[in-house]
Amino acid sequence: MYSIILCYNCGQLLLAKTTQKTRRCPYCETQLLLNKTKKVAHAKTAREASSIIRTLKKKEQGWKPLRV
Repeated sequence: MYSIILCYNCGQLLLAKTTQKTRRCPYCETQLLLNKTKKVAHAKTAREASSIIRTLKKKEQGWKPLRV
């Protein structure tokens, strides 16, 4: 099981296993305590979690799907 979390220093979305206690943010190098981070979503697989992160980042950038 995986969690999508927000870095409490720079605000970037990150992927972490639910069994982890800490995670280092690759963007700002902050050592995060996972019990103090905001959990945005959960996923069963790393692939699913990565897909969720991509979707959330696109929404943050104001991306809108094309209508067909």
